[in-house]
Amino acid sequence: MMVAAIYPYLVAAHVTAVVFLVGGLLAQERIVNAISRSPPEAQAGVLVALQRLERTVITPALLLTWILGLSLALSAGWLSSGWLIVKLIFVVALSALHGVRSGRIRRSLRTRTAIEKIPGADLGVLVAMLIIAVLAIVKPA
Repeated sequence: MMVAAIYPYLVAAHVTAVVFLVGGLLAQERIVNAISRSPPEAQAGVLVALQRLERTVITPALLLTWILGLSLALSAGWLSSGWLIVKLIFVVALSALHGVRSGRIRRSLRTRTAIEKIPGADLGVLVAMLIIAVLAIVKPA
């Protein structure tokens, strides 16, 4: 089967993975912001649930987003496109945010300390996604 025949399905799978990734990141940040002022012992159950969300939804969505996105870029010959390089900078930033948040959840659970907020992370996710979406749809020269 030619790549052109499955291209729309790759796009649909990529967009679906992105929806789960961004939804998970935003939910995680909102929940962390809501519990950050609670004592560590009151946070533990929520942090365990956030870690489960991380392992079962957010991380697989991140991996699928990368795999499918790179597959699309390779199949369409976009790897040297300026818009894709700019888009990838924002994708790497979202991936880094995911790593930082995941590490903070693990550290808080391990040390039994309060989770630390990442100031502006939820706004950062929204702005990054807006830029990524515009670049992916418009594909400016």
